[in-house]
Order: sequence, then C-alpha cells, then structure tokens
Amino acid sequence: MRLLLALSLVLLAACSPRARTFPPQYEISFMRACSAQPGALAQRCACMWDKIEAEVDPNDFAALERMPGPQREAHPLMRQIRGYQQQCTVQFPGSPPVEPAPQP
Repeated sequence: MRLLLALSLVLLAACSPRARTFPPQYEISFMRACSAQPGALAQRCACMWDKIEAEVDPNDFAALERMPGPQREAHPLMRQIRGYQQQCTVQFPGSPPVEPAPQP
C-alpha cells in the first residue's frame, strides 16, 4: 500500500506543469533590446514580455537567443514572438508623429 501511494505521488509530481520562471536578467535584456528599437514604447515591450513569460518555455527562449542570426530569424519561436509584437502594437499603437510647426 505504501509503495502504491509513493508511486502515485511520484507520478503526480511528474505530470504537474513545471515552473516556467525566467531569470531576472532575461527580462532586463529583453526590455533593453526592445526599447532600443525605433518607435518602441515601454508599454508595448512590457506587453510582449508578459506574453513571452506566460507562453514560452524559458529553456526554449534561451536556446533561441544562442542561435546565430539567420537561424534565429527563421525559427518558429521567433515567428511566435513577432505575433506577440503585432498583438501588442494593436493594443499599444503609440501616438502619431507630431508634424513640425510651419515657420513664419
């Protein structure tokens, strides 16, 4: 009976979702890189990070970051992140550019 209980607990632990915690440096690096892009908004970058944190496995994200540029750009996870960017751009479109005042 004890063996059955112990085996059940082990199986339950193996089936539970694993923690998806990103190290703090990942967020800092992402936000810094995102904010450096032309036309970036802090809210849009934060929106993207929230989606990454909720839906992407930290190990997959780290592996993507280690890939060479062309391979990374073609990776399905990169397309997923671009989708987050599109969603967040709709949610946080920013303000239209301000036209300079005409000179008198």
